[in-house]
This record gives sequence, structure tokens and C-alpha cells, in this order.
Amino acid sequence: MKTKLLSLLMLLTSIVFFGQKDNSQEAKPHQKTLKINTINTNQEAAIKLFSKEYNLNENYSYTKLYSNSDERGLKHEKFQQFYKNIKVEFGTVITHINNEGVYFVNGELYNANQLNITPTISSQQGFSNALQNINATKYMWEDAEQANLMEYKKPEGELVIFPNVVNNEIHLAYKYDIYSIIPVTRQEVYVDAHTGEILFSNSIIKHANTINATKKLNKPFSKKNKVTNLAQGTAATRYSGSREIETTLLGSNYVLQDATRGNGIKTYNCQKGGYQDVDFMDNDNNWTAAEYNNANKDNGALDAHWGAEKTYDFWNNVYNRNSYDNNGAIIKSYVHYDVNFNNAFWNGVAMTYGDGSGSGDILTSIDVCGHEIGHAICTYTAGLVYQNQSGAMNEGFSDIWGACIEHYGRTGGLTATIPNAVWLIGEDLGNAFRSMSNPNSKNDPDTYLGTFWYSGTADNGGVHTNSGVLNHWFYILTVGESGTNNAPTPDTYNVAGIGMNKASEIAYIAERDYLTPNATYADARVATIEAASSIYCANSPEVIAVTNAWYAVNVGEQYATVSDDVALQTITNVSTISCGDGLSPILSLKNQGLNNITSISISYTIDGGTAINQTWNGNLAPCNETTLALSISGLSRGSHVLDVTSTIVNDGRPENNTKSVLLLVNDTGLVGTVNPFTNPSDALITYNQNESTSIWVRGVRTFGPMSSAGNTVYTTNLTGNYVNQKKSYIVSQCYNLTNVSNPQISFAMKFDLEQDWDIVYVQYTTDMGQNWSVLGQMDTNWYNSDRTPQTSGDDCNNCVGAQWTGTDTTLKTYSYPLTSLVGEPNVIFRIVFHSDEAVVQQGVNIDDFVINGVLANENFELNDVSVYPNPSNGIYNISLGKVNPDLIEVYDLTGKIILSKKEIIPSNFETIIDLSSASQGVYFVKIVEDDQQVVKRIIKQ
Repeated sequence: MKTKLLSLLMLLTSIVFFGQKDNSQEAKPHQKTLKINTINTNQEAAIKLFSKEYNLNENYSYTKLYSNSDERGLKHEKFQQFYKNIKVEFGTVITHINNEGVYFVNGELYNANQLNITPTISSQQGFSNALQNINATKYMWEDAEQANLMEYKKPEGELVIFPNVVNNEIHLAYKYDIYSIIPVTRQEVYVDAHTGEILFSNSIIKHANTINATKKLNKPFSKKNKVTNLAQGTAATRYSGSREIETTLLGSNYVLQDATRGNGIKTYNCQKGGYQDVDFMDNDNNWTAAEYNNANKDNGALDAHWGAEKTYDFWNNVYNRNSYDNNGAIIKSYVHYDVNFNNAFWNGVAMTYGDGSGSGDILTSIDVCGHEIGHAICTYTAGLVYQNQSGAMNEGFSDIWGACIEHYGRTGGLTATIPNAVWLIGEDLGNAFRSMSNPNSKNDPDTYLGTFWYSGTADNGGVHTNSGVLNHWFYILTVGESGTNNAPTPDTYNVAGIGMNKASEIAYIAERDYLTPNATYADARVATIEAASSIYCANSPEVIAVTNAWYAVNVGEQYATVSDDVALQTITNVSTISCGDGLSPILSLKNQGLNNITSISISYTIDGGTAINQTWNGNLAPCNETTLALSISGLSRGSHVLDVTSTIVNDGRPENNTKSVLLLVNDTGLVGTVNPFTNPSDALITYNQNESTSIWVRGVRTFGPMSSAGNTVYTTNLTGNYVNQKKSYIVSQCYNLTNVSNPQISFAMKFDLEQDWDIVYVQYTTDMGQNWSVLGQMDTNWYNSDRTPQTSGDDCNNCVGAQWTGTDTTLKTYSYPLTSLVGEPNVIFRIVFHSDEAVVQQGVNIDDFVINGVLANENFELNDVSVYPNPSNGIYNISLGKVNPDLIEVYDLTGKIILSKKEIIPSNFETIIDLSSASQGVYFVKIVEDDQQVVKRIIKQ
């Protein structure tokens, strides 16, 4: 691991405070958000900008967890935060990408800059402390067969950085996944790696009801043969009537195994013992009430199997999600778990159903199934921590999915009239656990901080109670409601419902793509409004309903109606690099107000210059979009910043009117013409990634081994070292290689780079910069390294597999053949410099860039032209071959012409130029015939 130098070493402690201590549960966000108005911002730059909100330094890194592309073309990618290669628990950043790049970032990050990351106690000591805290009678790893079925191993402990959001402290901690059998619990336990203190227990098993029994009966395991024959059966379920189910023929019997959905759905019989893979069997695939509606409640297994199938179908058919992990995971259900076990739960791997006790019935109703597998959905999406508001939303989302799946399973969709029973959770079991339509009837709050709101510490901060707020929000959003809530300061509301189909989509996208582990109700409000806005528009009935439904449950203000609002949505048709100065950026303008728009004023500037105004006239209805093309010309070669502002009379939201985009304007380069970078006209496009500025500068470098000896060069710094964490480009002109044979790229270079960590390499594009490829490979005349992060370990993070690195301060000419690019009409090259987070050296000098080759024109064979002797004391012979030049010019490094010959009479196909009176140094000879030319570099001794 590379050693990084810090300017100041501080006394490090085991606890870091990351904010003011606040144990209240006011409706305020935990996440942060960042709107990005600059076009073509990539993820690396966006995350870096977002991390500045938390004052994070170069010691933080981010690993992608997953990526989602929705039906509207938006991409949402979630990243895990690390500090010095240690995972920061709950540290999450999510980038949201449209066709212009990242436009929105949200997440929760944590600052561990002052944390001592060297443990004081061992992982074994931490584990012992965790076990003492749980104090179970028996653990899963002590039963090898059950542990194998549950894919569970005794935890070794993972070293993490744990942010305690309750008291706003950060700890170094060991994390243990501890699964106990007696009592039945599974939780992630965090133990302080310095003090041994138990910091937090995050429940993996979320029980549907109160556990009334923990008796454990051991039963032998029944190993089954491979299942091969699929079949469709009819099942007389306990709670949902006669239903079609998928089964499998095993020998002469049918079993509850379905191989048609994902990687399978399997339902097993625990025989009132522990986990067992004993199959339920039927001889004719007609699972009748006469056979299964018995004292043992075996028909409950039919509900479990059918419920798992309908749960899979809901996620797959409605949201194109392949099982709970979106990767086809097997859904296993274990029925008849233990004696008098009045519970059901998802344990991280499988569903577990008890038969109930006393008046309680077997807990296999479809909404319970949908609810519990909903916890698995949460694990693989938002990962909401099971405490306080985030835990209440974890439970609330599961209730939402339980209700949706009950409605979907029993009616075949989400658009049919919703029976009142759908809004009750567990009503099939005799007495519903919760009510979504009237949470107060079950002593749960229907309003944030309202009647029955729980502010204590029991039940992980009231997760089963305070979930009523999210439940009621979803109910109101779906069916609509008017009234006055019971908030401390009551609010009167009137919400028009949007139906379960739309409401569930908004809830799902918010959970999947916007919420992070410690999100609050205020965060959920922001997430659902953002999700609804991305699906519809900011002034749509759907966004209004989402906002006002939150207002109805006392989270945030009601929707603020804006009569007039235009939003500049996108700027498209801007090539990454244009070969020519004519550009036609297309503006996408959206009416996000309530009134029609008939006129939009557009004002734009280039590089902060004089504003140019245009007007769009028409009739733009609310939620509709229109486009307007700008016509931009006359720009010089180089990088330019286009700033655009759109506005209308009485615009209610001016914050969405402005966007910026980087324009890269290029022109055509001539094959055989050397660019010495001497004059301003020789300047090329230079820019840093996601910045209009560049660390590449054009000038004369005057110090040390990287001196340019009086020549004008492109260099990473004229007077010192380069800077950290920069990716910067020099972009060549556009070259037409359609009629060129034997082309090659050539330039002079010297470099002083941190070995392996900092690099320089060449790329090319044939589609105006939409796609770039690395040019060439390690070669004696080209790159000196072929390392990649995969082959080098952890000391070549930026390596692309072909690059220069290290130090070579002798000026050399580097050339590479371009045979594979012959025939391409627009080829652009760029030299890429990339530095990492620390240690800087003197950088790179680039000079005399040229694309050489032989033009396919028999009247002007450039390859036949040569100058000799070179170097010379002043007299040079120019061998012209078949060329009859119209003009020969010689100019110095400043671009000043020192010799010009127009009437040229060759002698034996040669002519002479005399530079005897010129000073020593480098010059350039340009030979011109008609509209073609070649430039040769010469040295005067």
C-alpha cells in the first residue's frame, strides 16, 4: 500500500463526532442532495463534488453496488463508501444519470478523518462481547445441517467504520452476523474495536408478530433427489380459495417446487421442528381441502407456495425485477416451524412460517408473505436500518408490498377496485396486525408526531408502530382522502388519489433508487417527489398528490402551486469535439407550471461574453416539452463554455432555468505538418475532465531537467510540479486519413511521473469524441508499461494497460503506426495525463506533434521530400522528388518567417536554402505545392 504524506498528524481517538447531538425525531432529512447543472458531468466528478459537502479528502473511495436503468432512460447507480479501504457502514452515494451525464446526486456519507483505524481489541474478543450481549441458548452454527440449509457460517467479524446516527459518533467496529436458534433472532451486531462496547444490533429477522414460543424440536433431515418434471396443479388454499400452482413430479408424487420462476420457488415442511427440506407431497396434483384442511393446517403450505409465486410474479411482471435480489434468487418457504410458533419472518435466506398459538392461525396469508419478502427487497435496495424512522419505513414499505401483492394475487393486477381488506395486514389470520387506512384503530400513528406516535426505545424505536405514517401516506396517495390530521398543530388536507399502480411505482423507485440506510421520513418525502417528477413532471397531478399526501401525515408543506414555470431540461446535439466551428445545440424546454406558455426568452453567452438573445414563440401546454436550436459559429479552436438561461414572464421557479455545457471546437490538421506550439494559432484544445480549465499550459519551461531549452511546449506546469487528482487532455486537430498510406503519429516528449501511480497515454476517436480507445501497446518505441489495476495489485489504480510512467527526462521522439485507421475521415487524438491522490513530480513536456504519412496523390508524394544535411551549419539541400513547389518558407520557434522562396527552379530535383546568418536553434521548413504542404523540422548548429 502506497504511503500518503499528511501535512498535519493529529491525536486520533476511537470516537469521532460528526454533528451536533440530536436525539429528537423532527421531520428533517438525514440525506444530502446535489443538483448538477453542468452538462457531461461523469460519476467520478459528481461524487467528488458531493463528498465536498462532508469535507472528505483523498482517503475515501467508492465501490459500485448496483446499477438500474429505468424505462425512461434514466440510470441510477449506488456506491458504497470506504475510508482507507475500510467499509463505512451505511455510507452510500447514489448518482442519477440522463443522456447529458449526472444530473442529481444524493446519499449519506461520513467523515472519519480523525478516527484511529487500528483496533485495540481482537475480533475474537469482540465476538465474545457480542455473544454475552445476546446470551442465547443455542446458535445456528451449532446445528450444522440447519446452518447448511440456511447458507450460514459462524461469523469471523468484519472490521468496519460504524456511524452511530443516534448520538452522532463514528466508531471503528467489528460487525458480526449472529443467528441464534433459541431464541430465534438474527442480527448484525456492532462492537467497538477499541472499547468492546456493544454499539448497535441491526435485526435481519423482522418478525411479523410477537414470538410466543421458542421450543425447539430436532427432526431428522430428509434428503431429496433432483427434481425434473414440471406440472401445474390446483390447490385449495387456506386463505385464498382454489388457486393454480406450479409443482414438480418427483417419482410418483408431486411436490411444492416450481422451476418456472427465477431459479425456483420451493416450499418445505419443518414438521414442527427446525429447518428441514422435507417435501409436501400429493399423488394427483389436486391438492384438495379434504386432504390438506386438517388439524395440522397443511393447507397453509399451499398459501405459502402460491403466495411466493404471486410475490415473484408481482415483482417480475410489474417491475421487471427477477426475484428479491433481481438475480433470480430461489424463494424458499419453511412451513410448520416449531411448536406453538406464532410468527413468520424472513431470515435473510428464506421465509419461515409458524402455525400460530392459541387463537392465532398459521401465518401463511399472502399479505404476510408479500410483507416478509418485502424485507428482502429492502435489503437489496435501500437497506433501511432497523431502528427509529428508517426502521419504521422498512416495516412500512413491507406493508405496502404486502397490500400490493395481496391485491395483485387475488385480482390479477393493480387497477381493479381495491377491497377494504387489502388495507389490513394479516386480516386472514383472524385479527389484523395493522391497518393502513386507519392506523389509529390499531394504536398506530397515522400522522407524524400525532396520536400514538412512539418516541421511546422499545421495538427498535417503535418500528412496528411508527410505520403507520408511511402506511397512511400510501393509502392516501392511492385512494385519496380529505380531513384534518392530528399533528401537534393540525393541518387540513385534500388529496386526490392516483391509484395503486402509480402509487406503488413511485414508492418502489424511491426505495430502489433514492433512499439510503438511515433515511428519515423527510428523506422519503424528497425521494418520492423526485421519483414522481422523473416519471411525470414537477407540476403533474401525481407530484401534487405525492406532496400533499405527505402534508396530510405532517411531513413537509403542501404542494406550492406555481402558475408559470419553464424549466431548461437538457442541452443536446453537442458533440464532445466538433471538427469545425458550426454548432447547433438543441435546448429542451418544459412547461412545469399550470398555465400555457406562449413565449420563452433565451439568453446565452460564450465564455462569459456578450449575451445573445433568442425568443421561442408558440403554445406550450403544462407538462409538455418543446425544443429550440441555437446556431453558434465563429468560435476559435479550443474549449468554450456555453451558459444558457431560459425564462418567462412571472417565472415561479428561476432555479431550474440555467445550464452550462463545455464546447470543444476543432478544425482540420494537415498530414505532414508539424505543430511546434509556438504561436497562439498553434494552440490545441486542452481541458481537465469535467472542467473547462486545464493543467496543460503552453509556454517555455525554464527549470531543472524538465526545461524545454527555449522551445515552446505543452507541459503540466511551467514552474513546478503537477497537481494531484487530475485527468487532463491535449486534443489534436481532426485528420482525414482516407487517402493516406503508412500514417503514423509522432511527437517529442520528456516526463517525470510518480512510478505507476501517475501516467500519460494516447487515445483516439473516429466519432467526434463519443468513444475513445487507447492507441497502441507497450513497445520499445512507444509505451513503457502495460500494467493494470488487476495485474499490479494496489499501486497502479489509474493504469489503462498501456501507458508511460516513471521518469525519462531525455527529450525523445515517440512514434506509432496508424495503419488500422487508414480510411477514416475524421480521426482525433488526445494525450491523457492522469495523477492520483498524492505525491507529485515535475510532469510531462510535449512538443512537435505531427501526423505523418504519404498522400495518395502521384503529383505530390510527400514522402519523397527530404532535407539534408540535418543538423547543418546553414546550407540545406532539399530533395524534391516529383514535387514542383510553389513556395518554400522557413520560420523560427516564434512563428516568424525568416526565409521565403517563391520562384523555385530545381536542379536535378533539388534546391538549396541558406540559413548561414540565422542563429543556432530549431527551425521549420514548409514546402507548398497547390493546396498541399509538408513541414520538416531542421536544426541549425
